[in-house]
Amino acid sequence: MDTSTLINIGAVAVSGLAVVISSWLARNQFRAQRHSNHVDPLIELLKEFRSLEFHRNYLFIRDELPLLPSNNGISGLDEDTQRKIYDIGYFFQLYAILAYLDIIDEKFVGSLLHRRYVEIWAALEPFVRKERELQGLPESAILNILEHFAARLRNNPPGNMNLMMARWPHN
Repeated sequence: MDTSTLINIGAVAVSGLAVVISSWLARNQFRAQRHSNHVDPLIELLKEFRSLEFHRNYLFIRDELPLLPSNNGISGLDEDTQRKIYDIGYFFQLYAILAYLDIIDEKFVGSLLHRRYVEIWAALEPFVRKERELQGLPESAILNILEHFAARLRNNPPGNMNLMMARWPHN
């Protein structure tokens, strides 16, 4: 081989190496960016979870709301109960929206709050469905993303979630 051919082969090899290294750096940068997306929502989640009022409202929705009649929907309940429903329901829906928008990882939210999503939707469902009916709203109204996210989690029992988390990359 002559010198110019060797120089061309070397240039192609260096170019190929540059593409590989650039791709590797871009991949690592993308991963770092995705992880940083979790920080702010996680901090807000933890702030809310430190609130005594949040836990009282959550327990009310989970334990006491199912004992109330749902035949008048959400709007047929007293103002304090409505406030608890909307505070807790839309709190959980917010994190489902963040997962759907790929701002935070669905596996992260789903594994962290799996049981709570399923319990909250089970308690809210008859009231939400009746409210939609009374207001003539479509199924895609009032806490609809919470409903779909909870259904996805319900179809992925915790055992499957634990298996998924075991395979989840930690870097």
